[in-house]
Amino acid sequence: MKVPLYKQIYENILQKIQTGELKHGDKIPSEKELADGFQVSRITSKKALDLLAQEQIIERVQGKGSFVNYLVEETENMLNSIQTLGVKKELTIGLVLPGFSDSYGAKLVQSIENNTSKYGANLLIKLTRDKIEDEEKAIEELVEAGVKGIIIMPIHGEHYNHKILELVLKKFPIILVDRYLRGIQANAVFTDNINASKKATEYLMSLGHQYIAYITPPYDGTTVLEDRMKGYQLAHTEQHKPLNPDYIFTNDGSDLAFINNKKREYEIEIENMRNFILNHPEITAFVACRNAFATILLHVIESLDKKVPEDYSIVCFDGMHSIIGKHPFTHIKQLEDEMGAITVKRLISQINGEENIKTELMNFDLIEGLSTASIKAPVKN
Repeated sequence: MKVPLYKQIYENILQKIQTGELKHGDKIPSEKELADGFQVSRITSKKALDLLAQEQIIERVQGKGSFVNYLVEETENMLNSIQTLGVKKELTIGLVLPGFSDSYGAKLVQSIENNTSKYGANLLIKLTRDKIEDEEKAIEELVEAGVKGIIIMPIHGEHYNHKILELVLKKFPIILVDRYLRGIQANAVFTDNINASKKATEYLMSLGHQYIAYITPPYDGTTVLEDRMKGYQLAHTEQHKPLNPDYIFTNDGSDLAFINNKKREYEIEIENMRNFILNHPEITAFVACRNAFATILLHVIESLDKKVPEDYSIVCFDGMHSIIGKHPFTHIKQLEDEMGAITVKRLISQINGEENIKTELMNFDLIEGLSTASIKAPVKN
């Protein structure tokens, strides 16, 4: 059977790495250079590089190119270093997070587990369900279990867990994922939420929407919420559009929807959202800082005998995977696979003696779905 062209490029690069012609940190030829050299399309050369990146053989850095990752060699060095220190070769790290869903978090956990396995390590997972006392207990139990490092997705809130600060002060290997904590000098990997929210808002502006609302939970000190709000505001500033503070609507619906004994409170929040829309008839689009808000918003809009995207457009953060056709919502897609890989790599570096504090801002994609349309032209069926 003839080897596919992308596979030929993949094997050619892999052979050069294995023979030492390309070493750790060396830059790989670009998609265009590979396409020209092998006389194939850029789609084919991109597929080869994507496969190499997926297998952690190379690392793709936006705006800079692709570089040899040589993950196997790094793993062996890490394990040898641990063994030299008299620690068992079997390595265990912990993962602490509030929870996860299909729209966001599931892929991140899968990526962390997959990359942990590539380093020959075991992963212990603790769910905190957004309770600070459970987060404290989880950290204590993982340390007592002998983990050599912990990945933490801190719970939302203004007051964060003192156990995290304690680990930082003790220089215990930890890394924060998906968010950062203001005032704590800890390694962190998270999405560039300011620019993501800014891009979502500017996308709606490009469709001709002038009156755009922003839906968010009440601010509780969480850096993710703060950064997404900043992005929405920054888009108006940079595009020289007036920003009406009345268009920033705070709502608890996205949290209450998942609490069984809060049905009445949830219904009140739904009614508040309905009244907000009725009281601002000029609004034609929404940026929702969570996927759950987009789902709730769609329900409220339909209850008013209106349609999405004919009457209102919605952009949200995160979205369900669509097997066929467009996604239900136009959304900001966080790069969970890459985030998980980088998070594990940074933690392993700490376990191996790296002391420099690094903050990694992850890129994102804006995925066009069925929830947005130009205000200038009717939607075609």
